[in-house]
Amino acid sequence: MTQTLWIIRHGNREDFGNPNWASSAKRPYDPALSADGERQAQEAGSSLRQQPVHRIFASPFLRTIQTAHHIADAVNLPVALEPGIGEVLPNVQQMPALLAETERSQQFARLDAAYQPIGVLAYPENEADGHRRSGQTVQQLADALPSQNLLFVTHASPVIGIVRHLTGIQEQISVPLCGIFTLQRNGSGWHLVGEGGSVAHLSDSATSLRYAHSG
Repeated sequence: MTQTLWIIRHGNREDFGNPNWASSAKRPYDPALSADGERQAQEAGSSLRQQPVHRIFASPFLRTIQTAHHIADAVNLPVALEPGIGEVLPNVQQMPALLAETERSQQFARLDAAYQPIGVLAYPENEADGHRRSGQTVQQLADALPSQNLLFVTHASPVIGIVRHLTGIQEQISVPLCGIFTLQRNGSGWHLVGEGGSVAHLSDSATSLRYAHSG
């Protein structure tokens, strides 16, 4: 039996186009998607509509929730919020302010209220620990659901950690906005399908690649 995982970075964020946004924001580490980020997320959803996705997991930050919901609308699935694939923030000393749970449930109808997270976000956390935390969370979920194909919507650094942890790849990994990494597992373990970080589904791949994060 083959198990497939899709690992996706969120779409473009409002502060990428407005570098001063955080200085007056109530939640400076939790920007929303920009208008083109919304479009990128919709296009990612359209490209996955015919794929056999069984479950969607998203980081609890606003931009990943929004991206996951566009994809969930396309594939008609709920979204489970999983802190274990949350953002890696090496310079943060405590948990940053995120959208309150009551507001999340009001704004995003597809959130799975019954889901019990397996991972925990705790800051401070260096990049290596964040990579490890993200990779171990996805490994645990994949092992717990071996007959299901899982989709994870997260951030650039967790994508790097997940791909490295599962496949053992050590060379530099570039993660574009809304880039899709496809991993498959068979008897020989996990392997990356294609080159990874595909942006073929995006109508404006140049913007996605401009804000690619490498590590």
